[in-house]
Amino acid sequence: MSVSSEQLMEELRTLCRGRGVQTPGIDLHVGPALRQVCGIVETDGAEAVRTKLRDWVTNAARTFPVEVRNAVLAPLGLHDEAQFRFLNERIEWLAKQQDRGARTVRRRMEAGLQRLVEVALQPGPSAAYVTPSEFWHVKEFDALLKLDGPTPACTERRTVVADTDGVSEIAWSITIPSPTPDGAPGDVDIEVLHGVELIGHERPSPRRFLMKLRLPRPLNAGQTHQFALEVKVPRGQSMRPTYVFWPERMCESFRLRVRFDRDALPESVWRVEEALARDTDDLTPWPQTLPLDEIGEIDVSFPHPRQGRGYGVQWTPRG
Repeated sequence: MSVSSEQLMEELRTLCRGRGVQTPGIDLHVGPALRQVCGIVETDGAEAVRTKLRDWVTNAARTFPVEVRNAVLAPLGLHDEAQFRFLNERIEWLAKQQDRGARTVRRRMEAGLQRLVEVALQPGPSAAYVTPSEFWHVKEFDALLKLDGPTPACTERRTVVADTDGVSEIAWSITIPSPTPDGAPGDVDIEVLHGVELIGHERPSPRRFLMKLRLPRPLNAGQTHQFALEVKVPRGQSMRPTYVFWPERMCESFRLRVRFDRDALPESVWRVEEALARDTDDLTPWPQTLPLDEIGEIDVSFPHPRQGRGYGVQWTPRG
């Protein structure tokens, strides 16, 4: 089947409606053009379809200007800060982020969708379906969140595996919740501890930070490499009582340790697992509470966390 630009554009516009890619039963709402472009087969269930759509869109849009990329991700329901029920709400959110009117944002959305069509239909290997996991994936992600110092700090160690030859750069991202539900977005201080060189960074939205990291040498398929970063909340800035990891690509294992201040232990701590977007916003306790050990720490592991779901811990501060 040959894919026409008009058909693919219309299917992308349709996909933006409602919850976008997050629509329940998404496998019943994807047209034949998108199925071919994204490599979706008849046996794929809703979550597999959602993953293939997300991977294709994010990979195709990775070189777009930030404002165009966000004007694609948000309408399609792929921006983690714009998980609203209706397209109009996502457009309004994007208009505020870009300080533009809704009509301007809709024009950018159309331009971004047209760029996706052009990427899909260009000749050569770049038109083929390629997921980010075909370049590299995370074998182990180990995070240590320290809350007993002058300011919250998290040491994040990742072991990555190349899924193709010649992997020399990787992208790393972090989303920082506002200190309070209605508060302004916070800042972070990021330091490379070892294993990579920071060669680029951007802030596509007030809460999201993207980093481009260079490896010391290119990796061939199957080779692994470990690197570590430390993320600190600036002095004087509070931190919401939550640490949740949202995998953006395949991750084989996630381990989180939290060391609380023994002079300010929380009232309760609970495990967050398989959370959907916005499930963790209101800090309502989940059923699985976690006991602190005798030195005020918790240690949780999540084998094979799924892309697009949230994993971690939240807590209620005492007092």
